[in-house]
Amino acid sequence: MISKPIRGSKTHGALKYLFGPGKANEHTDAHIVASWGGFAPDPGRDPGDPDAILVQLRDALDLHVVRYGKPVTQHVYHRPVRADPTDRILSDEEWGTIARRIVAASGIAPDGDRNGCRWIAVRHADDHIHILATVVRADLTQARLRGDQYRVETELTKIEREYGLKNLSDTRTREYRDAIPKRAKGAELHKAQRLGREGTDRDRLRTAVRQALAGGADEEEFTARLAAKGVLLAVRRAPSGDVTGYKFALPTGDERADLVLRQQARLRPHPAEDPGPLRARRRRTRLPHARPPHLAR
Repeated sequence: MISKPIRGSKTHGALKYLFGPGKANEHTDAHIVASWGGFAPDPGRDPGDPDAILVQLRDALDLHVVRYGKPVTQHVYHRPVRADPTDRILSDEEWGTIARRIVAASGIAPDGDRNGCRWIAVRHADDHIHILATVVRADLTQARLRGDQYRVETELTKIEREYGLKNLSDTRTREYRDAIPKRAKGAELHKAQRLGREGTDRDRLRTAVRQALAGGADEEEFTARLAAKGVLLAVRRAPSGDVTGYKFALPTGDERADLVLRQQARLRPHPAEDPGPLRARRRRTRLPHARPPHLAR
């Protein structure tokens, strides 16, 4: 199972999405499989006007947020929980139990805590649910969510084992996370489309570094291959002078001459392809000493 939290500030908007048709009419039979107290209004199953029931549900979820009396930044806690495509189809009862375990592990509604946050779990597909909560508790304090992802992933590993689902625990290690290439964001995709390129700068940089690494017999050849592909290279060194890693950059092509500088740890697809101790995070910076030719003067 996979799950990652999303924070927001519009309870009604999140509910409209969960109980609506989806972006491509992929939502079917949206209904609540679990909730705080077990008596939340259900726009998908309760008789009456679904829009009016949706408003009732919003007001019920937002009750403690309103009572709090002060603005709460991103008071909506939205956590999809998705089963692996190879897993069996779980029943509503099973998904409900899983939802209760997840909100307990996350800190939204700890077991036995009557002051926990208000939450619901919505199912509109066979393979996943959406947990939606507001983060103000009944005692008018905010939920302690620091480290929630690690606690939830620990619980997911237990759930997979108990329910006979695919074990994804090996994807929850720091090494695995560090090895995942960053996905291109909307701005990068739009820029590539605007310039008529097949891939984003991120993709081009990743491909160039991989090709140079695969064909370079030593550091000198590796550097020469990068230069031939137009990739800028910066060497990271420890105070002792030892090389600890590399950074790679491509000119962005805009008039501001910003250079997209990405550390190799975010370019490689797997730790096995790591050519050195490069564990730092991706960053964006400027290289004033390596400006594009048209701005070099």
